Amino acid sequence: MARAKTASKEAEILDAAARVFSARPYHHVLIDDVAAAAHVGKGTIYRYFETKEDLHFAAILYGFDALASALSAASFRGAPPAERLERIAREVIAFFRVRGDLSRLLMEDEQRFEARTEELSKRKEVLQKLVEQCLSDGVASGVFRVTDISSAATFFRGMIRAAVESGTAGDTPEGLAAGILEIFVHGIGRRPA
Repeated sequence: MARAKTASKEAEILDAAARVFSARPYHHVLIDDVAAAAHVGKGTIYRYFETKEDLHFAAILYGFDALASALSAASFRGAPPAERLERIAREVIAFFRVRGDLSRLLMEDEQRFEARTEELSKRKEVLQKLVEQCLSDGVASGVFRVTDISSAATFFRGMIRAAVESGTAGDTPEGLAAGILEIFVHGIGRRPA
């Protein structure tokens, strides 16, 4: 009789997979490596995921879902749009500071997922829509002057990604988020005297 699958065991496997896949190129990873990191047998991995590619893709989706949960747990409602943008940046940077394995995994641009683009895009949209809503609210209240909200949100996400990728141990999520907001909202040009 096969053991029943559990959400907690699947999460343990996906956490281990994120660590292993982020440490080495995909083709160098064996299911045995993930099983050892998850402290389970190889058969347990295959009970949850049919192929290594399925496991890899599931680990990526798991990362996006974990980020979405972290963002939904943070309260963004009621704050001014600029403050909400800063909070979003801070939450994302802090999330990836703790989960560096997911950062590396989510920032992969793998062509092997072409058949699963729609599923991946849905996960990426969570952050995009959250930023777009802040920008829309800022435009509506006269705080921001944005003509293309979608592009502006993409640029803002790019700034967060750059901070995640290039931040040093001495950088704090608060400091990086404040810097992103300053550049994004006020630009880098000199203000007239």
